[in-house]
Amino acid sequence: MKKLFKLFLMGMLIPLLSLFSCSDEFLNAPSENQLTPSDLPEGVTAFDGIAESLYFKPWFAFNDKFLIAVGDMYAGNAFTFDGAYAQFKDAQVTSQNPILTEGYVALFSVIDQSNNLMSLVEARKNELPEASYKNAIAISRFMRANAYFYLVRTFGAVPIINKAGSAAQPKRNLVEDVYKFIKQDLEYAAENLPEKGLKKGYVTKYAAMGILAKVHLTLNEYAECAALTQKIIGNQYTLIQEYGNLFSSPENNNSAESMFALQWKAIATEWGTQNTNQAYIVPGGTGITGGGDGWGVYLPSISLQNGFEPKDIRKKSTIMTDGDFYPELLKSQGGFTYKKIYSSTAANFRKYIVGSAAERNDVFFMRTSQNTIILRYSDILLMNSEAIMAGAPSTTSAAALSSFNEVRKRAGLPIKTVLTRDELFNERRIEFALEGQYFFDLKRRGLAEATAIISQQEVGFYSDDARTELVSRKITPGSNYFELPLPQSAIDTNPSLLEAPVPFNFNN
Repeated sequence: MKKLFKLFLMGMLIPLLSLFSCSDEFLNAPSENQLTPSDLPEGVTAFDGIAESLYFKPWFAFNDKFLIAVGDMYAGNAFTFDGAYAQFKDAQVTSQNPILTEGYVALFSVIDQSNNLMSLVEARKNELPEASYKNAIAISRFMRANAYFYLVRTFGAVPIINKAGSAAQPKRNLVEDVYKFIKQDLEYAAENLPEKGLKKGYVTKYAAMGILAKVHLTLNEYAECAALTQKIIGNQYTLIQEYGNLFSSPENNNSAESMFALQWKAIATEWGTQNTNQAYIVPGGTGITGGGDGWGVYLPSISLQNGFEPKDIRKKSTIMTDGDFYPELLKSQGGFTYKKIYSSTAANFRKYIVGSAAERNDVFFMRTSQNTIILRYSDILLMNSEAIMAGAPSTTSAAALSSFNEVRKRAGLPIKTVLTRDELFNERRIEFALEGQYFFDLKRRGLAEATAIISQQEVGFYSDDARTELVSRKITPGSNYFELPLPQSAIDTNPSLLEAPVPFNFNN
């Protein structure tokens, strides 16, 4: 019986791929991230393989530039001289920006492919084991919810596409309806995903609960966030001992701290399955990658550097500063010693640097297998503290302090007996630097508070080789700072996006 079922699942591959090949019509923008048989991991059925592909390929353009450009550079965590990112550095992003467009299309590609998988599964519902049916729907709705969560926080009102083959020119829906839709998807996922992943790297009910907690936190629904995070704390996830291992060694992918991560595969002959971050992060001229990439596009802002407390052991694993020695890089040369001359901000990022092709068999030009972590356990702990604070300027709550101090202790920092709002958010800034979170954390603080913070951040550079002559730069956000423009190409093909948002029909 099991053998027959596996053969049946293999037979489903062709019609599903057919659905994927023509399903982007509603966006009027073809996706470059369609699934093919070569995407299927070894040792799994076609059905499982297609579901697993939702963990990587449709997210590619989102991860390639958009996540860091919006989440870190736009908010003042990173500086650059690369013209492609100038609008993000200067906080003046226009609707024609190609990075913005790529991210928008990629997120709708995730939604599109999630809807396509659900469409096939719904059509075969009576033929599938109930557990397989629910798991496939739950994974699809989890991925769709995450894509919409990024979309609504970045662009505000966007069209809700809840099924394959929807209207070709959908209208935008009310922001509150987009959030309601996200909650419904995550609630279903939390109810139907297993407590433990069916395979390493697969999401669980706790991952869905964790993202749902962040949705509640974003909406200032503190009690709901606190309740969810408290259910997660102590359940199978924990902080790993070495912070840097989360981002510099694929061997540590899907660790006990990782709750939801994009699962990249570095394949020399294939594009769109890999993590490209290393290519943009490695300091130029160092030869760390051993190839033609390594451009030092993202530089840690002076403001971010100043946010680290003395003796914070996360610093060396997050950014490289003058004199830092890394024995794991350029091993054949005895290791790598960083010099501030490599960067006009006197530092480079260390996160997401894996090493060279000469020293690893999973590194190629612009390709590594390092996961991109979207949610990890330290986020649950800090969200729990924030939810207990409930917008107050400070707290002495034992529960809030316990969660907060667990993260601090891993960083080698003294514990707090009183936790202030500013301390909490600075902890988040340091803990999640270059993980695409800082912009959304600032947005959660409200326009007035966030504007005051951003306006005070030093995001300039040093003009001399000694890195002592500061060319100061500070950004004053406008009133529309926290809602980026919809891509002009999307508007050109769907003018209804310019119309006022409308309520979503949840009965459809």
